[in-house]
Amino acid sequence: MHIVPQPAALLQANYHRLSVENNLSLVWYFSAIALLVFGVHLLHHLRLGINIFNVDMLPYTAAYSINFLYAAFNLRVLRKTQKTAGLGKFLIMFELAYPYFLATVATLLAIFTSQQSLGPVPFVMAMLIISIVLQGQYLSLLSLLITCWVSLTLGLYLVMPIEQAIPPIISGFTTILIAAGLGRLAEQLRVKQFEIIEELANKNKLLQKLSIEDPLTNLYNRRHFKAKLHEETMCSQRSSYPLGLLIIDIDDFKFINDSAGHVEGDKVLIQTAQFITAEIREADVVCRYGGDEFVVLLVDASISASLKIAKRICSRVSQHKFNSLNIQVSVSIGHAQYNGQSMDEFLQQADKMLYISKNLGKNKVSSASDV
Repeated sequence: MHIVPQPAALLQANYHRLSVENNLSLVWYFSAIALLVFGVHLLHHLRLGINIFNVDMLPYTAAYSINFLYAAFNLRVLRKTQKTAGLGKFLIMFELAYPYFLATVATLLAIFTSQQSLGPVPFVMAMLIISIVLQGQYLSLLSLLITCWVSLTLGLYLVMPIEQAIPPIISGFTTILIAAGLGRLAEQLRVKQFEIIEELANKNKLLQKLSIEDPLTNLYNRRHFKAKLHEETMCSQRSSYPLGLLIIDIDDFKFINDSAGHVEGDKVLIQTAQFITAEIREADVVCRYGGDEFVVLLVDASISASLKIAKRICSRVSQHKFNSLNIQVSVSIGHAQYNGQSMDEFLQQADKMLYISKNLGKNKVSSASDV
């Protein structure tokens, strides 16, 4: 059993980042509450007038004033710093500063209130709150609890007779034991919840990937291509940029499967998909449309640019010697250019040109713009 609850090694960086974000959010909320609470206390305290500086009242005056000003500073600065890049180490210090400040003030107040026979109530409340809200910093929490208890003990020994100091010291010790246990339990629950959420997120990403990708070639599938085609044609109508469409078919693929086997046929599909992907641009969309057929949507590509890409694909496939095959592999390509027609018409034009390429002897590129 680990002393410090933590997620699996691969998740620790994400958990640390999430912990910093959550702690900073809690600092902001606690600062907002502190601003209101200590503001009200400070206003009520000011009714004493000059007496707020008496020896008996001065600790309360200092505690209320400092907490009010510190909370105001947090609210003013925190939102800005979270949006600023490159402040990683500073934000980690910022997330720990407020709990440390709260613990220090509570310890000092506990010493003062114990002198007045009120007991270490501020210490108890602060330690329990800090133990629950401080995420991803369990070792820091333990160090803070121990330091505060040691400080409380030394402070009480210095200002009180030993017989009066022992009860609040024991109460403080009991508090840090409870706080350490609560802190560990809270951290275990947070880590478990984080791991469950991460697992669900990864499964959702996998499902999303499977829903739009062809499992053999890792290209987009037909369903996703239709969605992208609709999206790009709408954008083309609004922005008037050209769209080219290529339908690519492997020549004599049935013969390849029958003569070399389906395993070799799959290798041809995979390598052909890689060749197509290598020749297109980052903005273009390529998918395995079905069987041995691929479709490429060329975004912001003129007729001449589209045909150059198509011819490069044709040449690259035909020049490659596929392992374990004694025949030359080639592709036929049909091209169409978008000019406002429906998606079905756009696809049909390219498909028609594909069949023209086949009829011309295969390993050809045919374009609707030439008809």
